[in-house]
Amino acid sequence: MATAGPRHRYASIGRRVFSYVAEVFLLFAGVLALQGLLFALRLNPLAQGVLSGAGFSKGVYHLWLLGTVDFPLILYYTGTLGSPARATIVMRWLGLRLEGASGGSPGYARALLRTVVMLIPFEVNHFFMVWANSPEGVPDRLSLQYALVGAMILAYVGTAALSPRRQSIHDRVAGTVVVRTAVESGQ
Repeated sequence: MATAGPRHRYASIGRRVFSYVAEVFLLFAGVLALQGLLFALRLNPLAQGVLSGAGFSKGVYHLWLLGTVDFPLILYYTGTLGSPARATIVMRWLGLRLEGASGGSPGYARALLRTVVMLIPFEVNHFFMVWANSPEGVPDRLSLQYALVGAMILAYVGTAALSPRRQSIHDRVAGTVVVRTAVESGQ
């Protein structure tokens, strides 16, 4: 009688949330380091505008966020999740990896799609930061911003919690699942 191959378990919601939060802190540190480096090299147009008293336009601010925050995050997530390891740094540390919903590697195209959908709450937050604030830079609709972004994050987590395969919205759109890499016996 042939033995069954190794089984994968879908990653728990707690492990996925912890992985995501830890990754956000790690990436935030990287973004801060990049911003600090660009400021030190005098390559930050926003800081230069503020320091000179000229200020900056919302369009320049939005482009700056896209180029120095969003684009690096998209490259990081797409590159790590589409790679042969199929996992971010924290996912590897926690024994998780991304797979196509029917198994195997998701590839870079699905990793990109998953990343873009996963980052939608961040983009909504950036919209409020850039476009929905007063001339003094104070958000006019801070409670709406927090409510909307919070509701979106809860929808992502709730979707995964209610899914038998623990697929969040971005997993469903991209046709992926997050699994534990630790192999268990076929018991």
